[in-house]
Amino acid sequence: MRNGKWEVRNGKWEVRNEKWEVKGEKRCGHMKLIKISILLFVIGLVISACSSPIMDSSERIVSPKNQLIPIKGTWEISEVLIAGASDAEGGKEWLGKRIQFSNLHISMEEPILENPQYQMKRVSGEQYLLFNFKSLPANFVFPNKEVEVITVMDGDKFFCEVLIIKENKLILKIQGNSFYLDKVSDEVDEYINRENNIEDDRDIDIQKDRQDACRTGVLIGLRSLNENNDEDFMEEYNYRTLWISLIDGEMRPVLEMENIFFPRRSGFWKIQMKNTTKDGRTEEYVSANNILMEDKKTEIQQENRVMDIKMSFIKGEPVQEIDFSGWGERLGEIRRKINYVGNDYISVETTGKGVYIIGNRTWEKSKLQLLLIDGLPNGQGVKISDILSDTGVSSIESAWEKAVDHLGIDDFSILYPEELLENFGLERKLGRWFIEGRINYIKNGEFNISDYSISLIPPPEVVSYNTLSVPWTNVKDKVPRALDVYTSPNKDIAVVFTKSELLIYNIHGNELSSYPREKLKLEKGEIAIMAEWATGQYVESWENTFKTVMGD
Repeated sequence: MRNGKWEVRNGKWEVRNEKWEVKGEKRCGHMKLIKISILLFVIGLVISACSSPIMDSSERIVSPKNQLIPIKGTWEISEVLIAGASDAEGGKEWLGKRIQFSNLHISMEEPILENPQYQMKRVSGEQYLLFNFKSLPANFVFPNKEVEVITVMDGDKFFCEVLIIKENKLILKIQGNSFYLDKVSDEVDEYINRENNIEDDRDIDIQKDRQDACRTGVLIGLRSLNENNDEDFMEEYNYRTLWISLIDGEMRPVLEMENIFFPRRSGFWKIQMKNTTKDGRTEEYVSANNILMEDKKTEIQQENRVMDIKMSFIKGEPVQEIDFSGWGERLGEIRRKINYVGNDYISVETTGKGVYIIGNRTWEKSKLQLLLIDGLPNGQGVKISDILSDTGVSSIESAWEKAVDHLGIDDFSILYPEELLENFGLERKLGRWFIEGRINYIKNGEFNISDYSISLIPPPEVVSYNTLSVPWTNVKDKVPRALDVYTSPNKDIAVVFTKSELLIYNIHGNELSSYPREKLKLEKGEIAIMAEWATGQYVESWENTFKTVMGD
């Protein structure tokens, strides 16, 4: 007869087909073997099920349908702890307002968020204050060593944060404000707790859609060449962020701040470029911090966790000393230029040159990198396989081979071939982000670089919104000088870049309006490296936060 044999391969039970015959008493032995194998298989499944990973209770996500929400009920704002910089009344108008939390809505007299997602974690109160000191009064102390922190998400957007102080007392952090909430009741109004009133839900959805369609905002990150840079050094760049918004068809004043200010799931962050020098080596690195963690102490502690940074003090001021062991026997300079900023990744161009300590030989290198923001300031890039698995590997290898053939160079002329899978970044063309790679090579005794396109579009986790609601050809027909364009998810405005201006157009169908409604002057050579869009209630929330940070 034919049968199979159970065996373990790669941690799973599998059947290996083999032919074998059973005769006489041997059949009983083999039947026992089969029963034992089946028994072992069942036990294996039970053990596997029992030993499957259990989510740590210190950090878990509560589904909107889960009724067991720790803060469910009605709460009242009893005290203003911190008022946002744009709040002329110091937050007093919030006092006495009632807020209701449920699995379906968060409301303040009317629903302000539907289907909230509650992400909870338990953290050290001392550590929380260390990294969030700006959002609470000076000398604030939690009553317990640990605090339950609930981050409320609206889809993939940060909405607010709630801290559980006591069973009947919370701290709400929203739109740059912090309030004490006192519990009024475990219950919520009937309209907020309904699940089956489809018509009412539909009306709310229509109202929300109308509100979202009337409100659009965008954070535009810009990069320009630093004209005041010392000619003895490599190029340096300046960065700034613009806030452009439209509410009920009216343009709001355009706001501006230095550096790159951008949203993440954990709130708003800021990116800055910094330099450090030691023993003939100068390195520029990217520093990314939550806006609530910007003083020297917290910034240094955050960076020390990622890089091996030693501390020394000059005239009482702390000075960072990066570990330069990765430089080996080289001296010189490394600079970084940001080409793209997203929620979790940035694309940078890292360029270095100098000499070797021995032999007076020179070295030079230019590399495109995709960096995880949570890994900064470490300059270790991700590999293309990390974001696009095997498809990314095969695509970059194929594009690289074609580029090498086109250049007409041999393998001995190519520098750093071992870094192929991580020498890539994002490029902007035709109003969209694409992936490109870079080759370093020697030709006629000179150092050269060549960039090549890879037939891949960045995945959503790298570029969350990569869509044009107006075709690029239509943009060029209307604005022949256009170099780039970003269009809003609401399909109401387009931000067009020329060599010297930023132009804001209305969108009608798939066309731009006849004339721009706003013109802004750009710095020489200034280009966009980021566009983060807000709609609906988030427009005012982002604007308030932007103003608060501007006032620091």
